[in-house]
Amino acid sequence: MNKHLKLIENKLMSVAGRMAQQRHLGAIRDAYISFMPFIIVGSILLVISSFPSETYQNAMTSIFGGQWSYIIEIPFNVIFSTMSLFITFMVAYKLAGHYNIDKVSAGILSLAVFFVLTPFVKVEGIGTVIPLEWIGTKGLFVAMIGALVSTEIFTYLIRKNIIIAMPDGVPPAVQKSFAALIPALLVLSLALAVRVLFEATPYKTIHQCIYEVLASPIRHFGTSFIGALLTTFSITILWSVGINSGSMVNSILRPFWMENQMDNITAVQAGLTPPHVITEQFFDMIWMGGSGATLSLIIAMLIFARSQHIKSVSRLAAGSSIFNINEPVLFGLPVIMNPIMLIPFNLVPLVLVTIQYVAMSSGLISPTTGVYIPWTLPPVISGFIVTGGLSGAIIQLINLVIGAIIYLPFLRIIDKQYRASESVTENQTKNSVQQPAYN
Repeated sequence: MNKHLKLIENKLMSVAGRMAQQRHLGAIRDAYISFMPFIIVGSILLVISSFPSETYQNAMTSIFGGQWSYIIEIPFNVIFSTMSLFITFMVAYKLAGHYNIDKVSAGILSLAVFFVLTPFVKVEGIGTVIPLEWIGTKGLFVAMIGALVSTEIFTYLIRKNIIIAMPDGVPPAVQKSFAALIPALLVLSLALAVRVLFEATPYKTIHQCIYEVLASPIRHFGTSFIGALLTTFSITILWSVGINSGSMVNSILRPFWMENQMDNITAVQAGLTPPHVITEQFFDMIWMGGSGATLSLIIAMLIFARSQHIKSVSRLAAGSSIFNINEPVLFGLPVIMNPIMLIPFNLVPLVLVTIQYVAMSSGLISPTTGVYIPWTLPPVISGFIVTGGLSGAIIQLINLVIGAIIYLPFLRIIDKQYRASESVTENQTKNSVQQPAYN
């Protein structure tokens, strides 16, 4: 077992290390992290407007009037319906920071490229408008790709000194703006050429092409049951060798989850059942205590552990595990690089994903509504909020018990090992105390 773990560590550490340091993935990850507070704020407003209680809804209507929910959802709709605009700016901004070039200019250029690539529609009586579908979650792929490509070209041109150089004494802000002039002109011209070329294809726009050819198939598989299992396993297997893999995997899959999330939100607002089971909130319900669903392990440790070491670790880790922070148990028990504990650590989430997926697909449990929550929100509370009902809390309680049952046999093995070791230490201590001293 140790030999296999060593092999996994050597292979995965190398691959995961390169992925974690990859500048483009890092820019996308950091962009979403920067935008996350606004997504959470929008979701809080959605929870307030759609809280699943008829008494609450009637009370709010009587106090604030029949349009109160529409009004309170305006900030939410602004955030989610224009997400691609924020993301394209932030991805370019973060990538430009990596290259140490003017970040604001790169962000504005990326935003301009996105608008050039996005189709305009003429509406009679109104004029020319941009369809909301492409500046919301559906346009995220073009937003990210456009940001990465435009920033790479922008950086290349600046480093090749293809700029307008200003004389000494000109203020730095003016120098930066003129330095960006020629690179921006060339990048926007290229974006315009891409738009014209795609208008000659059956897809008409790069948005439609990428969505149908690339994004839609990946989204279909990535948000399927098999995709959910692979996502879960990729996170736990990387954690098995100490790689904090959650943010890395999430940054790749979040655009697909986001679109499912928006579909679910739209359905809830229309009074319909959310159509998608797999969203980011689906996984938030699984990671109770952190990766590996280790809150189940903590519960088993608190109830059944007999060794002093495991008791101490369980008491130390219990508080943080409630808020889904599990480093104390991962490294204190330890779970990481422990051939015995790594079996349930990888197995438990797969079982819980299966149970939760079947329950939601069959209608026994409500699917997630699309409401975004902080990852530190305690289990049971998180299940109630993201599903909009008690069924989400109930399935989390059931999963906690099932996870603890799976963890327990493996916990007993290492508990027995620790007790044996502690017994030997105690006997040695007693013998050293009882042994008479000789002068």
